[in-house]
Amino acid sequence: MKGPQFLTYINPILKTLKDMGGAGVTAEVIESVIEELKIPDSEVEQTIPSGQSRVKNRIQWARMYLTKAGYIDSK
Repeated sequence: MKGPQFLTYINPILKTLKDMGGAGVTAEVIESVIEELKIPDSEVEQTIPSGQSRVKNRIQWARMYLTKAGYIDSK
């Protein structure tokens, strides 16, 4: 797939936050998105050069863009 991979996670983040009552701790939101999308552990364990999970990194980028766009608050 071409283009920013984090875009895949925009709607799942919004759905997860809605399911959590509109707010959630970042780590909990990330784990909920992974569970909701049924992302296998083998995929979550793939890392970027910094050592961080590629999937979790993309979810964090999506969350950051949602924050910058004013759709969610960063807390």
